Parts: sequence; structure tokens; C-alpha cells
Amino acid sequence: MRVTFNPSYTSSYNNNNQCKKPSFNGLLHVDMNAESKLMSPIDKKYDQLSAWIGKHFTSYFVDSKPMNWMADKLKNSKNLYQHCLTVGSAITSGMYMYRTLVNDKMDKDRRNTLAVNQGLTFGISTVMAYSLDNFLNKWWNKVTAKFAGYQIGDKTFYKDYIEMSKKAPKEVKEALKERSSYTTLTEKESQLLKNRLEGMKALKTMIIFGLIYRYFVPVVVTKPANIICDKYLAHKKAKAETNKA
Repeated sequence: MRVTFNPSYTSSYNNNNQCKKPSFNGLLHVDMNAESKLMSPIDKKYDQLSAWIGKHFTSYFVDSKPMNWMADKLKNSKNLYQHCLTVGSAITSGMYMYRTLVNDKMDKDRRNTLAVNQGLTFGISTVMAYSLDNFLNKWWNKVTAKFAGYQIGDKTFYKDYIEMSKKAPKEVKEALKERSSYTTLTEKESQLLKNRLEGMKALKTMIIFGLIYRYFVPVVVTKPANIICDKYLAHKKAKAETNKA
């Protein structure tokens, strides 16, 4: 895939017959039909690996009745990306809990306590991830508005969007439709910009959920939970020995 900067500009002459500076919309045009000779072998191997994984592993999970039921329930959700990340994390946490409960190398009390800790950790992390993601919506809309203004070469869009949001909050992609710089875009350019704005939305959620599930859980929660677990088991053992005596 080759990415080129393709300015859409017009030139004219002023009263002194001097050529005016070209104006451009700033969009990066992507030629999806152009193949990179360097990346082509890598892309081919990647496609083969993806097809193999999909055939032997993913298809069994995706085509299952629980996934079909869940897909039907979430198909019209505005937070679909959040839910997908949560489902993935729930599967991972569930596998950890299962492996903990069937681990014969640990006694029953330790297995049960660790499994409960893992379940609570997932629950707390999920609530935090959703809350933080929703809390940062307004700020991220401003970031997206600045990005969108740059993409269409509209230097005043960000400022106008901020002023408009104070009176009547509106999605960035909806506010763009009212700009003359947006109406001049071709259908291909409009779709490309729409995809990038959707990508910005997904990026925020991906970063937040990734930090919560992959950093917050193992660093902030898991270690203290294990310490509490060890103290609880030590106290329970000491109490049992005292009762025996």
C-alpha cells in the first residue's frame, strides 16, 4: 500500500498577474490498489497465518452459540468496541480462574481465594475502564476536532467546534458536515476521513482499556491482592492450629 500526499489546489492570478499560493485540503490520499514490493511477501505470509488461525481456532469460538447470542444483543450498541475488549478480557480472566481452580499444586483454600481475587480484579478493572473511557469523551472530542480540522485544512474548525459545543454538544463528524471545506471533498475522501474519525474513537478506548487491563491489573491490583491472600491464609492456618491445641 502506498501513501502519498495529494494536495487538491487551485491557482489564480491577482491584479499584478502574480500566481497565488495554492490551497489544499491536507488529506492523505491512500492508493489501496498499489502494492509494496517490500511488504508483499510479509503480507502474504500474514494472510496465510491469519487464515490458518481462523480455520483451526477462531472459527470454533466465533461460530459458537454464545457468541452468536452476544453478537445479536450488541449489534446496535454504541459502545461495541468497549464490549468487545471486555469480552476478550473476560475470556482471559475466566481461563486464569479455571486454571487456578484445577491447580493441584495448591491447597483448596488458596485456589479458591486466588480465583475470587482474579474475579474481583476483573470486575473492578472493567468498571474503572468504562468509567474512565466515558469520562474522557468530551476531552477526546476536542482532540478529534483538532485532528479533523487538520485533515480538511480548515484552520478555524477546532475553535468553532469548541464554541459550538458550549451551547449544543455535537459529534465531530456531524459538525464537519456543516463546513464548506467538507462539502468539497470527493466521496472517496469523505469515506477516508470518516474511517479516520472512527479510528480516533477506537484509539481512545483501546488505550484506556489496554492500560487498565494490562497495566492496572498486574501492577496495581494483583500483587496487593496476593499479599492479602497470603495474610488471610496464614491467619486461617494459625487459627486452625490454635483450635487444635
